[in-house]
Amino acid sequence: MTTHASVLQRTLVLVRHSKASHNAPTDIERPLTPKGREMADALARKLSGRLDAVDLLLVSPAARARQTADPMQRRLNPGEIRIEPEIYHNGALRILRLLTGLPEAAATVVLVGHEPTISIMGHVLHDADDDLASQVSVGVPTATALVLQVPGPWSGLGPGTAHLGDMLSIPR
Repeated sequence: MTTHASVLQRTLVLVRHSKASHNAPTDIERPLTPKGREMADALARKLSGRLDAVDLLLVSPAARARQTADPMQRRLNPGEIRIEPEIYHNGALRILRLLTGLPEAAATVVLVGHEPTISIMGHVLHDADDDLASQVSVGVPTATALVLQVPGPWSGLGPGTAHLGDMLSIPR
């Protein structure tokens, strides 16, 4: 974790998993397609050029999310990695509760999850009604990262308390 517990500006990156196959016995077991693996690596590369350090990587237990996170683990070298069942099994409110309970020492957090939760979270947390808000409100494509700046503590995260500064997508 970042050694400065008094970090005022935090970064939250909400990632929708990459392109997944529909050929699996259950939804949670759906793997990435070969193209999805390429897209996941390309997104991790983009994020590594954008983020200085990642303190915490939160990942859904679904195979497609874990496989999307694999290149992020290698390229972003997060301080801690946690598989969080809530990301798969629950909606935006429960995930918000998870985020508000994060350690304040974590300055940069990446969360790998699913639609529609990723776009709902990005839209609800964003503090402006702008072009990015409009794009996110209709959903985000696979292999997309929403980069939000959080000016206060994680415990204060809620509707309109973060700024969606960028949306990074990998073209299919």
